[in-house]
Amino acid sequence: MWRELIEQHTSQARFASPATEEALYRTEETLGHLLPDDLVKLLGETDGVVDANGYNLVFSAEQLLQGNLEMRTYPALKRLYMAFDQLLFFSDAPGDGNLFAYALVPEGRPDIFVWDHRTDNRRCVAQSLEHFVESWLTGHIQL
Repeated sequence: MWRELIEQHTSQARFASPATEEALYRTEETLGHLLPDDLVKLLGETDGVVDANGYNLVFSAEQLLQGNLEMRTYPALKRLYMAFDQLLFFSDAPGDGNLFAYALVPEGRPDIFVWDHRTDNRRCVAQSLEHFVESWLTGHIQL
């Protein structure tokens, strides 16, 4: 489903082999929470997606794990920003340092937020992962 959705909007996306169940389990176990169902399904089809310009439309399971661990534990980030424990980062904005994330509280919330690294603002930009993917690929994400 996810590959087909992406390919409807671009023929230049790069897909990876599916993430293994072990990689997804390790990510959830290490981060201490379940991954959203739609993200698990996407990673089960392709372990990350890179757009035509080389940006991560969706991180691989390993990038997701390492990036979120860094955001949650890096001392300099803890001094500069509000805590990131309630966000699950899964994508980066082209060229500007902002990141896209799920809000983990309340649990099961499907909305996608953009985190602005300059202001620490966290703003909803899509109502679901599907809406985010389509909006990114059609240029309708508002940063």
